[in-house]
Amino acid sequence: MERNGIVGTSWLTALLLGGLALLGTGRTARAEGVPTALVVVPTDKFSEKAAAILNHLGRENFSRAGEYEMVDIRKFLDEGSSDTRLDYYRKALEALREGREQYDNLELDPAIEALKRSLELFRKAAGRLGTGEQYMKALLFLGSAYILSGDNEQGTENFRLVAMFDKRKVLDKKIFPPSMIEIFNKVKADVATMPTGSVLVKSEPAGAEVYLNGVFKGITPLNVIKVPEGEHFLRLEKDGYLPWGKVVGFYATHEETVSANLQKSAGHLAFEKKTRTILEDLDEDPPEPGLLELAGWLRVEKLAVAKVTQRGDEVNAEAALIQVAPPKTLAHRSMTFNLTSPNFLSRADALFTSLYKQVEIPQAGKPAGKGNLTMAVARCNSDSDCTTGEVCDAASGRCIPYAPEKKAFYEKWWFWTLVGGGLAVAGGTAALVWYFTRPAEGAIEFSF
Repeated sequence: MERNGIVGTSWLTALLLGGLALLGTGRTARAEGVPTALVVVPTDKFSEKAAAILNHLGRENFSRAGEYEMVDIRKFLDEGSSDTRLDYYRKALEALREGREQYDNLELDPAIEALKRSLELFRKAAGRLGTGEQYMKALLFLGSAYILSGDNEQGTENFRLVAMFDKRKVLDKKIFPPSMIEIFNKVKADVATMPTGSVLVKSEPAGAEVYLNGVFKGITPLNVIKVPEGEHFLRLEKDGYLPWGKVVGFYATHEETVSANLQKSAGHLAFEKKTRTILEDLDEDPPEPGLLELAGWLRVEKLAVAKVTQRGDEVNAEAALIQVAPPKTLAHRSMTFNLTSPNFLSRADALFTSLYKQVEIPQAGKPAGKGNLTMAVARCNSDSDCTTGEVCDAASGRCIPYAPEKKAFYEKWWFWTLVGGGLAVAGGTAALVWYFTRPAEGAIEFSF
């Protein structure tokens, strides 16, 4: 009978391993997004700003759709470009890592020196900080190190710089003690009442995306307003150009003007040449050879393209989504917008959504008064920040004209994986019960 126990145990083990294998298979079977790129071009110089707005909106839109894996075109075009700021950024990260280790070991003096060095390097790397999360970490740990060493004034100053960089920043209770969090929250409240200033940002060429402290604000030329007085990180980005960055002072007493000359990236000329084909017919099926060549150069399976013409406040956009293999135009749309319309952003976002799913596009709204066009008004923290008919998309922090579809639990891979694994174990258990309880007639017994 011992033999029966051994065989039964091996069956159970095999069945359990089978269930785990199914679970593992389910995880690896998850489909990844299809490599996709989006390129929006102006038909003339007058249309650069409108094209840049739709380019930014379109990439955010496709990034929200789980079936697409968006290619970072700017990073692709930057390959082979010489930029010393990247070296500064890498050195800053290393100094931050060193300072954090010393801080954790309560070696406060060495930690302060290393963290100060990292901040100096981060400032030299302006334009390459991204969201600035690592820069804020350096400020927070430096401020904490100063406070722990008894220098509350220097510590508070570093906390103030963090609050100015990101007014929504919240300290992690697992890392910082309650007393430190209390100091930071008081500093953040003080920053909220500081006088504010503005800066007029221009670029050559125009139509560059403007980021203040890592947060998108709009397209050049742009007046960045109501910013707490002091120094802030400004970054400009545009397809085919290296990111431009600078630490800029905002003053309550007067408005500053910043002019940026963008430097072409290594892939600029090739990109400019290959995107000219977008100005041809976009509704051809199969797609124009030039579009397929552009998609192949970008190493993507699908390519979304749009051409934009602006005349006054009126913008006409023609967009298409193409498939490389087999060559096919999957969707083609045209739409006219008014830049001053209160629902311009919603309609533009819906244009891109309509390339890959059915969605009702909002009707054109009545033009609002003239003013400084920025896209910051579309950002949100909850649905209450959005207008009627829109929801707040948590992934992008923007109001969108539809609620992203979510799969029910029974439509997800892990549900059927668990069901399959559970059935396998249940079946194995039933087999074992039958095996041990079957009649003994004809059974072979071993005796020694």
